[in-house]
Amino acid sequence: MKTILTLVLYFLIVFSSQFGYSQNNDWFTVVYNNVPSDNNLKTQWGYAAWIEKGDEVILFDTGTKSGILQENLRKLGLDPCRVNAIAISHEHLDHTGGLESVLKQVKNGTKVYLPNDFNPSFKKEYDKITFIVNDKYREIAKDIWITEIFIDNNRGIKEQALILEKGEKIIMITGCAHPGIAEMCQSVKDHFPDKKLELVTGGFHLMQMSEERVTQISDKIKQLGFEKVAPSHCTGDHSIAIFKKAWKDDFVQLNLGDSYHF
Repeated sequence: MKTILTLVLYFLIVFSSQFGYSQNNDWFTVVYNNVPSDNNLKTQWGYAAWIEKGDEVILFDTGTKSGILQENLRKLGLDPCRVNAIAISHEHLDHTGGLESVLKQVKNGTKVYLPNDFNPSFKKEYDKITFIVNDKYREIAKDIWITEIFIDNNRGIKEQALILEKGEKIIMITGCAHPGIAEMCQSVKDHFPDKKLELVTGGFHLMQMSEERVTQISDKIKQLGFEKVAPSHCTGDHSIAIFKKAWKDDFVQLNLGDSYHF
């Protein structure tokens, strides 16, 4: 019996090595989104993603309504008390609405990374939380980064994205990409010149754009070297369909309740 178990273990190791299987438990889940996937969760306009990498638990954005965020987290078995840090992409309500409820649950000293135009009066209400105003690429946990601040020059919106390092590859998560998803992708490529670009996901803010323009943006992201794309939230159904047609098998669905292991 011992010999058989040893052989089974040996073949499992060889099989895993041969086909690239990994016991890496790093993953993220979309916990708030207006684009549904898991019917057990509540869909509403907004975006939030829960990231677990090693011992780190990061919440990126917090959706629009506290009640919906908390209900979705509960149904997914995710406890806000475990959150080590929070990163907010930009100050719009559909990305900050659930923040207050989460701040009441996290540990004292939890770090919250905000773009550098965030309303200063908000921070005064939570003296036990460490607010960090960001303006540059910054590693907020091992292999987890926030980007520099991008600016939508037409409306003055300032925004940052989240970056996950995965060995020689990186994953980019955006809130809305108001300043331009292609421009933000270009900056990430420039900042991580030696990394392969595995995936960009989140809101791309292309709802009002023509098919020609969306196709140009899709082509640009592909030319930059991104291997996969997963647009959602404010990208718009029409634009999402354009990406899906263009990227074929490299289009990934990451809507409400969907997870991505990396």
